[in-house]
Amino acid sequence: MTRDELIEYCQNEYNAVVDRPFKHYQNYVALRHQNGKWFGIVMNVPANKLGLPGTNELDIVDLKVEPELNSILQKQAGFSPGYHMSKEHWLSARLDKFSTVADLADLIAGSFAATR
Repeated sequence: MTRDELIEYCQNEYNAVVDRPFKHYQNYVALRHQNGKWFGIVMNVPANKLGLPGTNELDIVDLKVEPELNSILQKQAGFSPGYHMSKEHWLSARLDKFSTVADLADLIAGSFAATR
């Protein structure tokens, strides 16, 4: 899945407000509720910042999840602790590890509901 597919899905499914909140990180895209609260953020980060070998940039999305689910998913391929977020409540998902947005749809819905 690409970052553009994910962003388009969130705009269509959740009427997400999309912006770029960081001047120095123009490729970071916040996914917000209409009230301005984030329910996700799409970023490109070096692999080594996620505890992986190398410095090639990977597209990820941070989503809010329940701590119990977070600890389970972090043990599965494609997931890691939330990058630059609370490691207990936020989870990073590597977009290149998922074929379609449908693979993350339940997590997106959960993050949307948890951040209202």
